[in-house]
Amino acid sequence: MDPLRQVNGMERPQRKPKENRAQRAVLIMCLAALVFLSCAGCVSVLTQADGERGDTGAGNGTAMRAILVRQDADWGISRGCTWETAFQVYNPGTTEERNVFLHVELVNADTGAVRDSKDLYLGTIGPGEERVVTLELDGECLRQYTVRAIPLVRAP
Repeated sequence: MDPLRQVNGMERPQRKPKENRAQRAVLIMCLAALVFLSCAGCVSVLTQADGERGDTGAGNGTAMRAILVRQDADWGISRGCTWETAFQVYNPGTTEERNVFLHVELVNADTGAVRDSKDLYLGTIGPGEERVVTLELDGECLRQYTVRAIPLVRAP
């Protein structure tokens, strides 16, 4: 037995250099793909659609306003991309508005298609009062979106 191959009484195993390099390359590529997929996120930053930034009233002729004040994108393996949004709903009028709802839509900026929508009941909002409401919208990663928020006053 060759003394250079013997280390503390044990024979060193022979490696197959080409096979190990190929396995190592495949393993590195798989790890890189996993890191990329786990770090992928929502790249769209929500903007409020024109005419919905508070310069127009509610959809049914009241003076109610809804303004996007905050948005945070999040990504998860089970849910995909979501946006947590906060809207300020304000009554600049002189009378209270009862049975107020906020209708919110996540709209694909390229196609105009509504991806997600929610209706929130806000109750009664007095003159000069505001409410900040938070809700979560579901979208697709790598798409650009706008958001529409329309305060509605419905008959009781």
